[in-house]
Amino acid sequence: MFLAETPRFSSPSLFHPSAKKSRPPAKNLALISQSFDENLIRRLKSLTPGADPPSISLSWLSLAVDLLTSTHADAELIISYLNISASDKSAISYLDESVKVLDICNSISSEIERLKHRRLLIHFILHLLTFSGEDRRSPAPENIRRARDSLNEYRTCSRGGGGGDSSKKRRSLEDSSILIRDLRIGNPPRGKISTVEKLLQHMMYGVGAVTVFIAGIVVSALSGSPAVMEIRVSGEFLWREAFNGLQTAVNGVIGRKGVYADESEALDEGLRKVGDVIARQEAFLVEGEMEKLGDAVKMLETVTEEFSDGLDRLSNGVNGFFRTVLSTRNALLGNFL
Repeated sequence: MFLAETPRFSSPSLFHPSAKKSRPPAKNLALISQSFDENLIRRLKSLTPGADPPSISLSWLSLAVDLLTSTHADAELIISYLNISASDKSAISYLDESVKVLDICNSISSEIERLKHRRLLIHFILHLLTFSGEDRRSPAPENIRRARDSLNEYRTCSRGGGGGDSSKKRRSLEDSSILIRDLRIGNPPRGKISTVEKLLQHMMYGVGAVTVFIAGIVVSALSGSPAVMEIRVSGEFLWREAFNGLQTAVNGVIGRKGVYADESEALDEGLRKVGDVIARQEAFLVEGEMEKLGDAVKMLETVTEEFSDGLDRLSNGVNGFFRTVLSTRNALLGNFL
């Protein structure tokens, strides 16, 4: 888990101004803005390759977080090229709102660690139910009873189980949902402003929109609670169509089947099938039931591996995003005039 204390400063007056740069030509700024938009369009479209609506899996969530990371990294690169006034509202807003984003990352990381702990319990259950030897000897009755007890323990700490672990999960992710709702996306460029200010506002609006949207999806998929916000993007943004298309597709999935990640649902189903077999204790000596147990264990092994791979990818993605937001903040703070 990549947890760090989030910075609580945002005032540019705490930092010495960097060496003054020459103002980039307006033509170059227009090309930069267009490049940012085109990159965002390409990434948004990449989240629906041959799937409409997309599947909300842990692997897909990690790709969505990668999009966030790349978009914030683009912002950092552009910031390093600009002369930014310490009074620029978009810059100040990013410094303030990014603190909330870092808190959201910490909350998501905490939930991922909780899921990793539950994964250890599943591996223990699989160990108890191993069919050993070349003749695939069935597990001992004592191991089956221990596996049943471990399944009950798993259910207690799983979603909706009412245990302390579940309560911590709800509090943590509910706090994230509140932070996501409080995030300010910003406003499209309006009025008589400089070319640099126009570019910065244009870019920060895109960064804010995808951050609120994707952070909401991740929190929803891990918590089962609605955290996805409907965002209306005005027609002046080139990436509007790609964004709205993805938003509509994702909302279609959430409205149709709920918002738990696919691997989590498959894991729950695998555990349920194993539990159904071992719950019939009188069937332990019946060969047919042991064959059913073996099949259920094989299924659980498969879905556990898929869950584990997806969870690790998402964990790495959130850690990378956290670091990128910190880096972008530092670039912005170090670039004030």
